[in-house]
Amino acid sequence: MEKRNGWVNVGDLQGAVHFKIVRYERIKFLVVGLESTVEIYAWAPKPYHKFMAFKAFSQLAHLPLIVDLTVEKNSRLKVLYGSREGFHAIDLDSGSIDDIYTPANIETVVIPHCIVILPNSSGMQLLLCYNNEGVYVSTYGKATKSVFLQWGETPSSVGRLSEFLFFS
Repeated sequence: MEKRNGWVNVGDLQGAVHFKIVRYERIKFLVVGLESTVEIYAWAPKPYHKFMAFKAFSQLAHLPLIVDLTVEKNSRLKVLYGSREGFHAIDLDSGSIDDIYTPANIETVVIPHCIVILPNSSGMQLLLCYNNEGVYVSTYGKATKSVFLQWGETPSSVGRLSEFLFFS
């Protein structure tokens, strides 16, 4: 293992397109979207002090562009990811992959901007932002609000602070 100035190699992450660190109780997870794979690492405390391989899902039908992780009702872990076709969920227990949102009448590729896990929803409700639109769905793909967000042009970046979203 190579250590330099406080940094430790996690694994072979060549081709990484996005990553997210998610804390659940006392465990930190590192979710990494690679070219055709999603890998999950869990932080191992003393004596290891490093992220160790936890789960990996390869040969995905839809290639990940952004990734996140939610904990449904404090028990079930799900990886959420956006692709050029829409948004998808991977159940870490069963390994099943579900399409949670695919835009119905989109004529261009989907450009996912962010996956927001809504507060006070037990990890079950999401705001999915893509292209110049946003939609509220559950982690099972059902619409949770009849509101459909749309802004004038495709944002170049998206930020979130508490319950506010910022687009530029």
